[in-house]
Amino acid sequence: MKKPLLTAVCVIAFAFGVSAQVPAPFSLYAGGALSLPNAPDDFKDSFKTGYHGLVGVGYKLGPGFQVVGKAEYHKFSYNFDFAGLSDVDGGDSKMWMFGGDGRLALDLPAAPIKPFAFVGVGIANIKQSDFGGNVTLATALNDALPDTQNKVYYNIGAGVELKFGPSFNLFVQGRYVSIATEGDKTTFIPITVGLKFF
Repeated sequence: MKKPLLTAVCVIAFAFGVSAQVPAPFSLYAGGALSLPNAPDDFKDSFKTGYHGLVGVGYKLGPGFQVVGKAEYHKFSYNFDFAGLSDVDGGDSKMWMFGGDGRLALDLPAAPIKPFAFVGVGIANIKQSDFGGNVTLATALNDALPDTQNKVYYNIGAGVELKFGPSFNLFVQGRYVSIATEGDKTTFIPITVGLKFF
């Protein structure tokens, strides 16, 4: 968990450092928080609430409208309590996602809050880490692990921006993510708190 958090801190520090060098049509995004497993039941029950971090670059195409390219990382820890296992560890589900969103913000001149909505698509790389601990049980679990998958995803969401400084806003957003995994689709709901620069 330390590495993704350290990465997010470095990205935010970098964004502050280059604030004077980024042209007006561009915005930088950095944030993270919770990822809530939603479906199918095997995914929802087998993994705990996870966490994520994301970074993105937006380009303004019109009043209130941006296209945003982004990269994000999600990690879900295996729910050993639900599975009734006590002598194994590992088994985390890890997802790297790369995609783009169309983002529309409503400008309310008299209000400090700006609502926005977005929809986007991309590619998700999903991998479950090996189990460890009890050798016999871990070996059986590892033999049943799914292969690494690269699948198309889409997301749709909404949120609000709050003016926080001369060159950055605080934002909070929620979204629904659906990945076209083999068999049933994998879905989850990330809740993100972050900063938008410019």
